[in-house]
Amino acid sequence: MDVCALEVPFTEEEVFDVLLGCSGDKALGPDGFSMTFWQFAWNFVKVDVMSFSREFYEHDKFVKSLNATFMVLIPKKAGAEDLGDFRPISLLGSLYKWLAKVLANRLKRVVGKVVSKAQGAFVEEKAYDNVDWSFLLTVMQKMGFGEKWIGWIKWCISTASFSVLVNGTSTGFFQSSKGLRQGDPLSPYLFVIAMEVFSSFLKRAVDGASQDHMTYLSWLFMWFEVVSGLRINLEKSELIPVGRVENIDDLALDFGYKVGSLPSTYLGLPLGAPFKSVTVWDGVEECFHRSSIRRRLEQIQRDFLWGVSKMGVGVLKEALWNQVIRGKYGEDRGGWCSREVREAHGVGLWKGIRMDRKLVGAMILFIVGNGWMVRFWRDRWCGDSPLCVSFPSLFALSVDKEEWVADIWDSLAEGGWGGWNPCFSRAFNDWEVEEAERFLEWLHGKRVLGDVDDMVSWIETKSGKFSVKSLNFALEAGCPSLFPSSCIWNVCVQPKISFFVWEATWDKP
Repeated sequence: MDVCALEVPFTEEEVFDVLLGCSGDKALGPDGFSMTFWQFAWNFVKVDVMSFSREFYEHDKFVKSLNATFMVLIPKKAGAEDLGDFRPISLLGSLYKWLAKVLANRLKRVVGKVVSKAQGAFVEEKAYDNVDWSFLLTVMQKMGFGEKWIGWIKWCISTASFSVLVNGTSTGFFQSSKGLRQGDPLSPYLFVIAMEVFSSFLKRAVDGASQDHMTYLSWLFMWFEVVSGLRINLEKSELIPVGRVENIDDLALDFGYKVGSLPSTYLGLPLGAPFKSVTVWDGVEECFHRSSIRRRLEQIQRDFLWGVSKMGVGVLKEALWNQVIRGKYGEDRGGWCSREVREAHGVGLWKGIRMDRKLVGAMILFIVGNGWMVRFWRDRWCGDSPLCVSFPSLFALSVDKEEWVADIWDSLAEGGWGGWNPCFSRAFNDWEVEEAERFLEWLHGKRVLGDVDDMVSWIETKSGKFSVKSLNFALEAGCPSLFPSSCIWNVCVQPKISFFVWEATWDKP
């Protein structure tokens, strides 16, 4: 982890970029300034703002009044009476939120290096109220965070003061002794760091895979609550057995949970229900009737699979969804795709996606780097077609028809310049020499770069990056003209004429 990068002085560019990324229409905090004001008045206030940033950097503190927070209680349901029926919303001062956002952006760059991938579910909007400060700071120290950075975090979380708004009026301020604030840009990342201890304990218990570890899991919960202040909400928790679990009642008694069953609902989505059932998704569908929301969901799905920065149809192997697919079905063709789905039962979604593999494969070109993920004969990387198609007679003579490009490349040939060294089952006949010469000319100028990964390029776009629009155009170009239904079944045309044109279009007598 690059600790030094966290503790460098704040730059004007860094502070201004954070300001531009802030929404300007949020509710006002105790200072009465919105982020829109700071954006509008940046040229006038930047000297004072940077002076404030330098003071915090040098002295590890700022005026405590800047960390004041208004707390608004929003009822969760109609007729709310108990305190638990209200959701507390924190309204932070704009200047502190600005500074916290700068710190959060720095922390965001390194938190992935100290937090396991199983923690991805903890990043957004969790209950931070009970996090013990000393526990959090000790964990950060053990993870290797610097003394200065820990001092900044300690000041930000320990100097917070709260005032509950009653009918829009402040009722005086009080200090907190633990917990992180909802709405503080730092809170999600600090909570993830605190929960990493529990995640590590769980991983250790699972890796041990012994009955004793699972039996004393309740002790793990208890001691983690003691040291961190965090505890599981028993009212919202239940044990859901998958398959036949003999001692489910005993486990529920040990942990103090209810026993649930599938299908259930998790984070608002059906869990363990038949995915093809229309009624299962009725509750989810009701939330997304607006077309703008549907378009946003489609964009999220596209970004999840492709991402703007990914080249072509290749996606990063580090992506969690990629690891799930590779772990379940295995890899084929050097990792560019999964193995064939052979299960008779289960979700058929990935089967359907793989059915279009050949169609997409005709529109991609491999760009050779180190050559360990591109097949020499069968992949299209040298010319408009694979070498097995361009040189079928030589392909028939090849010793290994599944060789990788790296296997054919000899880096020591040509005095260290490198050259191609394909192996054939016999010497060429006289009439095959010309074909072999053309084959070597075809390979001339192609090289293997040992320190560069192989890539995939989408040939239907100039940039080489995949787009749904380009795929749609390519499919339309290879198909006959679409049926002109919108022209035929027109409200301005008499039905009998539309019917006649419809029959004529289909060449019906």
